[in-house]
Amino acid sequence: MTFYSTSDRLEIGNIPFLSQDVRPSRTELLKYYRLVTERQEINIKCYQKVTSIFKNTASYTVYAEDSNGNNIPYEANMLVIATGIFDTPRKLDVIGEDLPKLSHYYKEGHHYYGQHVTVIGGKNSAIEAAIDLYRNGAHVTLVHRGETVLEGIKPSLVLDMRNLLKKGQINFYPNSTIAMIDETTISINSPEGTVTIQNDYVFSLIGYQPNISMLQSIGIQTNSSTLVPSFNPETYESNVENVFLSGVVTSGITNRVYIEDGRFHGMKIANEIAQRLSYVQSNI
Repeated sequence: MTFYSTSDRLEIGNIPFLSQDVRPSRTELLKYYRLVTERQEINIKCYQKVTSIFKNTASYTVYAEDSNGNNIPYEANMLVIATGIFDTPRKLDVIGEDLPKLSHYYKEGHHYYGQHVTVIGGKNSAIEAAIDLYRNGAHVTLVHRGETVLEGIKPSLVLDMRNLLKKGQINFYPNSTIAMIDETTISINSPEGTVTIQNDYVFSLIGYQPNISMLQSIGIQTNSSTLVPSFNPETYESNVENVFLSGVVTSGITNRVYIEDGRFHGMKIANEIAQRLSYVQSNI
């Protein structure tokens, strides 16, 4: 996976990010994040999943579950929630979506050589997956609710996808949705009617959304249609006192915040928290 953003636009904490090419790979970015973590001595608790947050009178209790199933409580006077959106994929809401052959995440294509694979979506992740699957010998069908997939994607993908579609090497259903999925086929609602085709695997890459249930559990308000949470754009404090929001979680399902913008949220939040702590200490 190669990012669309250049490496300098992914830098955080004033630590330079050098990559082999102008646009870094996923592996390079992960190595960079690890470098930042070690250099700044950030205390990260790996393999712990936050399961719930409770609001106390003047503090918060965060419960996490480790890899052994143990519940671990953390007490805090202030919280920063930067959970992103990729843990909660958008659903198709069709019969068969829960079958094990369907995934909302794509890694690599060589496992699917010779298989009939359907990719659902029309943005960068779906197009990249479709191209990679084809190059690894899969029989690829691309389904998109829009008329074209050649607009609004990375320029580096447009030429490849245009050629594959022109030559019929990827089977494309525009203006279409999924009707149902079973063990061996997938049914598509196309402008010409419902079409059922052979299918071994499905990648539903139609986007992700924030885990609003976690936000709402402590009183954070969210827009019912966009899922954008309520927060102060100057401090990134939510409508709940001393709870801050950072990164793409602030954009709901609007896709208005990306890595290269969200990386600046942390500095504003840190400055606000530092001012509040300084005020408290000066009044002790």
